[in-house]
Amino acid sequence: MRSSGRTRLYCLPYAGGSAPRIYSHWKRRLPAGIEVVPLELPARGTRMRERPLPRVEALVADALRQVLPWPGESFALFGHSLGGILAFELARALEHRHGRPPCRLLVSGARAPDLPRTPSLDFLLPDRQFRDRISALNGTPPQVLEDDELMELFLPVLRADFAAAAQWRYREDRPLSCPITVFGGRADADVPPASLAGWSRQTVAGCEVELLPGGHFFLDEVPGTLVPLVADRLLPVGSAARRP
Repeated sequence: MRSSGRTRLYCLPYAGGSAPRIYSHWKRRLPAGIEVVPLELPARGTRMRERPLPRVEALVADALRQVLPWPGESFALFGHSLGGILAFELARALEHRHGRPPCRLLVSGARAPDLPRTPSLDFLLPDRQFRDRISALNGTPPQVLEDDELMELFLPVLRADFAAAAQWRYREDRPLSCPITVFGGRADADVPPASLAGWSRQTVAGCEVELLPGGHFFLDEVPGTLVPLVADRLLPVGSAARRP
């Protein structure tokens, strides 16, 4: 397949999220040279009837099947929180197993993967405590948390995603050949700014860290700041649409 001259930006969601919903407004915020392609994962959105997958390896395999049919296209990967780990593992699979490196990996709200981590067992909490934990993260609207019918649908997906994050283990491998841009929230207590610089160990092409206002969900809090930074990293130097 011949390249369209545009960069496809594959976007992966945070835990429990539907990528088409999270990134819907990015399509109108980003210039025409960047095509936003949200990767919908099982058990959410249009795939609600599918079973959730509680392992990162299975989620990456699913995302890989969505990306591989588009050879020859210039592409980048973006993911927030759990989505950042998925984007990282997807980038490694595409480059090391399929010879198709992204032009850039953009990771948001995710600590350097090789740092020591204490796995969270939140996914094993009883429903009430688990809902309290979700509420404390400030990423789910209160009206959703208070709707028992919605939460009956939502909790299994969240538990599976939390289980995937808790059970994932970093495996040492060759560094990526593409540059990495890392976004973090200055007030993110879950992923503090000091935990981001280590992403530089995952690439031979350079790594930069951009800190934004907000907590762990700065992605939703300051899209007007984040999205132009994403565009700036993906548009060619000299492009009319590139920020000065």
